[in-house]
Order: sequence, then C-alpha cells, then structure tokens
Amino acid sequence: MKKGIIAAIAVIALVGVVAAAAPLVEGFAASRIKAEIERDGTTAVGQVEVGLLARRVTLADIKSSHAAGLSVGRWEASGLGWPLAELLQGRTPLAGFHWGSPLQADRVELQQVRFGDRGTTGTWSVEKLVLEGLDLARFDASEDGPYRGVVLLARAMGALSVRRFEQIGTVFTLPGGGDTFGVSKIDVDRYEGGQMASAAALGIEATAGEGRAPQYRLANIDVRGLDARRILAALSSPDWYPEAPIGRIMVERAVAAGFGGEMFTRYGASLGSVTIETLRESDKVSRSRMRIDGFVLAPPLRNMEALKLRVALQAMGLRELKLGFDCAGIEDRGQAEITIDRCALSAPDLAEINFTARVVGADEAFWLAVDDGDTAAIYDSKAALASARLVLADGSLLDRGLKAFAATTGQTAPAVRANLARDIRRFQPAGLLITQSLTQLLEAVARFVEKGGTLTFDARPEPPLALDRIDYLTSPGADLVDALGLTATQSR
Repeated sequence: MKKGIIAAIAVIALVGVVAAAAPLVEGFAASRIKAEIERDGTTAVGQVEVGLLARRVTLADIKSSHAAGLSVGRWEASGLGWPLAELLQGRTPLAGFHWGSPLQADRVELQQVRFGDRGTTGTWSVEKLVLEGLDLARFDASEDGPYRGVVLLARAMGALSVRRFEQIGTVFTLPGGGDTFGVSKIDVDRYEGGQMASAAALGIEATAGEGRAPQYRLANIDVRGLDARRILAALSSPDWYPEAPIGRIMVERAVAAGFGGEMFTRYGASLGSVTIETLRESDKVSRSRMRIDGFVLAPPLRNMEALKLRVALQAMGLRELKLGFDCAGIEDRGQAEITIDRCALSAPDLAEINFTARVVGADEAFWLAVDDGDTAAIYDSKAALASARLVLADGSLLDRGLKAFAATTGQTAPAVRANLARDIRRFQPAGLLITQSLTQLLEAVARFVEKGGTLTFDARPEPPLALDRIDYLTSPGADLVDALGLTATQSR
C-alpha cells in the first residue's frame, strides 16, 4: 500500500516538473524555429508559438521575398506528425520545407495568404484556408527539369490525402490589367491522391479590371466522385511539357448552376444549369449524359448588339428564344463500341436537331487515346464509324426564318422559299465528286425547304469507315456520299 502511494506521489511530482518545464521548452523551441526560418535572410516571422502537448505550432506575420512575395498573416498546425527535430531546424511547410518530405497534421489553418507579383506573375490571395486530417506521404522529389514546379506539385497532390478542405475568399489577379477571378468558398470532402468524394465551389466571379461589375458569375458548382488520377500521373512524369496530353477527368456527377454577370445581362441571356453524369454499370460499361437546361435569350434595348438580336427575333415573330441540350451515350469496352444514343438541341415549338452515332472496333490504341486525351493517337486505331444519323425536325423555325429573310430583302416568303430550293438543287460543292447520289441527297434537302417536316441524314458506310481514313473526306475530289454511305429523306 505504501509503495502504491509513493508511486502515485512520484508520478504527480514528475507531471509537475514537466508542466513547469514545458513553457521553457516551448519557448526554446519557438526561438529555434524562428531563428532557423529567418537564417537565409529572405523570410521573416513576426511571432512563433509552440504547444508541445497539443503538438501545435503557430507562426504569425510571415513574409518571404524568396517565394515570389509570399505573405501569411497566420499559420497554425495542430496534431502535428512532423518530427520535432525538423521543426527545431526551421523546416516547416512554409519555410525550409523540402519537396518530398512527409507531413501529418490533424488540422492546418492559414489566414490572409498572399502570393505572387501583380506586375509580372499576377497575385493569388486567400482569406482563410483549412485542412483537416492532412497526410502527405513521402514522394520522389528528384526532378530538375524546366517544369519542375508543375511536376513536383502533381507528385505532391498524388501523395496527399485530406479528410476535409475549406478555402474562403480566393482571388486571383492577372498581371497587367487587373482582371480578377474569385471564388467565395471552396469545400472538398475526402480527397485522396487525385480522387474526391465531393467538392463544391460557391460565388464564382470573373471581373475585367478593378471596381467593375463581374463579367461572368456562377452561383455554385457541385461535384461528386471526381477522379483526376490520370491527369496527376501525366503531370508527374519528368517527360511532361505544356502541350502534352494530360488525360481526362472522370466524374460521377457535376452540376453548375446560377449563371449570370454583365455578359449575360448585356445580351439578355440566362442559363439555368449544366449537368454532367456518369453511371458505371461495370468495369467495362459506363453511361454518360450531359444536359444544359434553362437557356433563354431575350435581348434588351440597352446596346447595339442586343438591339440587332432583338430585331432578328422580332422579324421571326419571337420575343425570346429558349434552348435545351441533352446528350447521352454508352462506352462499352467489352463490345469495343461507343454509342451516342441521343444528342439533341431543341427549341420548343421551333425545331429539334438530334444526332446519333456508333463507333465499332474500338481497340486498345483507341481507348488509350481517349483516356490520355491524345486525339492524334486515334489515327493509330482500327476503330471505325459504323453508323450515324442527323435528324432535323422543323416546328415553325423554317417558316419564321424564311419570312424574316423575305421582310429584310423586300421579297415575298414564297419567292424566297422557291429560290432557296432551286439554289440547293443546283449546288455543286467545290472539292467533292459530283455524283447521282449527291444529286439525290440535295433533292431531299430542297424538298425539306419547300415542304418542311423532318429531314433525316443517314450515314451507313460499308464497310465501316476507319477513323484513320477521316482525312480522305477532306481531300480534293473525295466521294463524300459514297465513303459515308450517305442518304437523305424528307418526311412530314
């Protein structure tokens, strides 16, 4: 019993000694960190605080002339997994941090961050930046090429995982004229090596010059299931250069909504939302869809450009123009096919244009070109166009357009219609082989002008047209109709 009491007293005494010594140790550590940060003469720190028990380091009023005019009002990291020996040498993520070094922290917060030079590189400023659950693994920093900064940043992003990221009050100012791009808030949830569970950006604005109204404004962008690993892999390569392909970003769902700004107001345009969705049915099959909803053009009487648009619409008997776009397709790597099920541009009560197509024989070279974003490499593939269809369904657009043209030229609408149909029948496009099939195709277009209804173009090349033969279609004297297996029909 006595031994237990003695042990407890010893523990209490030891804790007391540690508690009493902690301020001295923390003060010594803070002075060492400050001295090491300022050793090279390019960086100054107003104040350094160290909390050993909280594993916290706080730096205030940081200014660096070496890092393109970097300044930070306050930097605080808590729950640090950064070695104490590194901190004592002044090696922190803001001063003396070595590319490739690991870092773990429960929370990192920066306030009043400013970077860059307005005259040459432009400036980037952030009111507040918070990272929670930060884990930067060690990565290869052995790069000394001309694009070292981009390569190392990409490698760091590939080695980084963050439970939550928040950025408030971001403004990027372009050099020279003072044009700015700003985002009021960015939230990222569960980022890991190029993948994000979700991300959102609010209050996006682009302004031409200081003090002017935003030229473009976007209320919010919401993203789910983003995968940018291919891009990071491409940028991480020592062989990367600015014009090199960087691959594509995969996303489960992305929505941009609340479009506005001076450019929209100037022309009386509004846009509801743009949506992109990808559904993966298996590791080989995915369905994608893109929609543009709520586009309306109603030109005001405030400037010459808008006035011209308004006069054109009024000549067609319209007060406003409404458009919608909906495009969906299937990527089937098992069947080696890509199909565009529907790609439609519609104007209610006016017209609808719908395009469908199917590409077959999509081999490894084709998928590599698609995944890497290297369009030129598609010509190394044996993939081929099997079929395509373009359907023009007229509501009242053709009649309105002909009447508007007649009114502006002083002709009658029937005369304009008849003359246009005649010119189409006589049309002989330069650089194309004039055949009976082409004459029949033009005849169908002329009947569409005369009678309206629906005009359908079908392409069914036999055999399927290999993508590496696409250049033939633009060569002088090409038999475009035969190569594509083109036909056209007009129907009511």
